[in-house]
Amino acid sequence: MKLIINKHTGRELLRNNVRDKRMSDFAQDSDDDCPFCPDRQNTENCLRYEEIIDGRWVTRSIDNKFPALLCDEEKHVNGEIDYGKHEVMIETCDHNKTFFDFSIMEFTFVTKMYKARFIALNNDDQIKSVIIYKNHLKSAGASKRHSHSQILSMSFIPPELLLEIKATSSASSISEENIVFKNRNFIVYIPEDAFLSGEIIIKHKTSNHFEETSINEIEDMAEVLKYVFLKVESVHGRIPFNIYIHSIPKNIENIDFRWHIHVIPRRGNFGGFELSTGLYINSLNIEEMLEKFRE
Repeated sequence: MKLIINKHTGRELLRNNVRDKRMSDFAQDSDDDCPFCPDRQNTENCLRYEEIIDGRWVTRSIDNKFPALLCDEEKHVNGEIDYGKHEVMIETCDHNKTFFDFSIMEFTFVTKMYKARFIALNNDDQIKSVIIYKNHLKSAGASKRHSHSQILSMSFIPPELLLEIKATSSASSISEENIVFKNRNFIVYIPEDAFLSGEIIIKHKTSNHFEETSINEIEDMAEVLKYVFLKVESVHGRIPFNIYIHSIPKNIENIDFRWHIHVIPRRGNFGGFELSTGLYINSLNIEEMLEKFRE
């Protein structure tokens, strides 16, 4: 589990031989064997977070059985591995419920868990960055149907986050024409230069640190997530999607960076053109999408 450099392209990649052993449950229609469902979880020694309402858990975070990185400090110091912690955050006890079904209150529970685990994993001298991400459905990278996200702390800063930080400047303001929703603390916009077709960005208005999110901001974030997924379903249907949160790493200063959430409906897969050129075709009519999101 180590970060290596491709000698032909200079690209960084994470070598990990364990992740291929993950099992998928998408061939099953039943939740009988789902490890994330109540009464089927063996959380002994692996439960890191739990919120209980009326005697029943509503969110949980557990250690990832197939981590992308290991928290072996001795091997990290010796240069054998890159260090990190990897958890699965279970967003509901209901096997069949997805973000398309969540209420604002359920999004609030999820956001509270995100923040709590972000703070916990970031509170480690070996860690330089923390990423939260979600894969919904198999074609978006999920191996389990039950709604969940993942959080990963790393002893390095990933290239995509570094690119964003370096590209952020006071000149990179958002055009009002691209904003489709806003509340007290967040704006939602559809970027014209989206890397992937249909991308939506939820950006905090003033903060660059996700871990500093207040309870009022958590409630506003839940409202925004509810709005976004109502609109995604309206425009695309219950489509596979990815989400990831980018927050500025500790010990890095950038007064113009704002922590934000990327929501990416997976409208298609990559092909030979994208793989051979490194270019991605954004085929969505942005004017049409802006209009639909404002309806």
